[in-house]
Amino acid sequence: MIKAVFKYLPILILSSVIFSSCAKETIYKRTDAAMGTIWEIEIISTDKKNADKAADEVFDEVKRLDKMLSLHNKESELSALNARAGTGPVKVSQDIINILKVAFKVSELTKGGFDISIGPVVKLWGFAGGNEYIPSGAEIKAAHELVGYKMISFDEKKSEATLAKKGMVLDFGGIGKGYAVDRAASILKKYGIKNVMFSAGGQILIMGHNPKGGSWKVGVRHPRGDGMLTAVEDTERCIATSGDYEHYFVKKNKLYHHIFDPQSSKPASDAVSCTVLLKTNTFDMPNTWADALSKIGFVMHPEAAIKVINEIKGAECVIASDSPEGLRIAVSDNLKGKLEFNK
Repeated sequence: MIKAVFKYLPILILSSVIFSSCAKETIYKRTDAAMGTIWEIEIISTDKKNADKAADEVFDEVKRLDKMLSLHNKESELSALNARAGTGPVKVSQDIINILKVAFKVSELTKGGFDISIGPVVKLWGFAGGNEYIPSGAEIKAAHELVGYKMISFDEKKSEATLAKKGMVLDFGGIGKGYAVDRAASILKKYGIKNVMFSAGGQILIMGHNPKGGSWKVGVRHPRGDGMLTAVEDTERCIATSGDYEHYFVKKNKLYHHIFDPQSSKPASDAVSCTVLLKTNTFDMPNTWADALSKIGFVMHPEAAIKVINEIKGAECVIASDSPEGLRIAVSDNLKGKLEFNK
């Protein structure tokens, strides 16, 4: 089921080239599919040739990473690493190392709540290309024994990564799209692109100004209905949303979704939606960070998750949880009183 965040722009873009209110600037729009979702780029530029080259290179890079990081593709670099779990160090690319570096830091911040070694659990429940399945307690326990980010190690100088136990499976589904957006941002900067909105499902990057010269306006999807939960107006910002409505199945009137709690190896239950916003100058790979941190509301109690976000400079967070009275909204300190919510 695709995907998480809808965009609400000051104008509706219907074709690949539309003239904006500024006579010298044009909006160039391109869409493609990768990593199980739709990718869309909207570049505001005076140079069509340069914008086209940038968009071409961006989508080539996204598709390269899709092939490299896929858990479903047995020929991917990630699958090759997983296949050698328990056999010692494995040579890996700098892309894998980059993702591991951020994943480890987020795992430490969340006290293991975010964990890319969750792969055996994801596969067990049928969220890695298999059939929907509610496993037994014994099956969950067996898969759980293979989960633990501290059983992963890597050496950047040697370009090596090691999975300590045979049967371990790394899953980059909770961080890979963010990394791809960061790579795209680097390409856009190389081409001198300053005004852009780039989205991949729940991942959005906004830079510079919108077609009318102001800040971009981004709507966050309501997790339990149509329309928006809230809207953010900003620029130079990474916005990542995760929701239990993205990939799920229902058995006996109970919803089972794809975001797992590494402590229980069951679908996390503390939130239904979590949106993290980071300033683009917060980290070296801000979209990668935002993607990983957007799971924080699910794997930690909302109050604990908000506390973590409050301690990160340039970070903001909105967490929605179910309650008998409707949605319960928790926001980080620097967002209090700044947003309106449609509960």
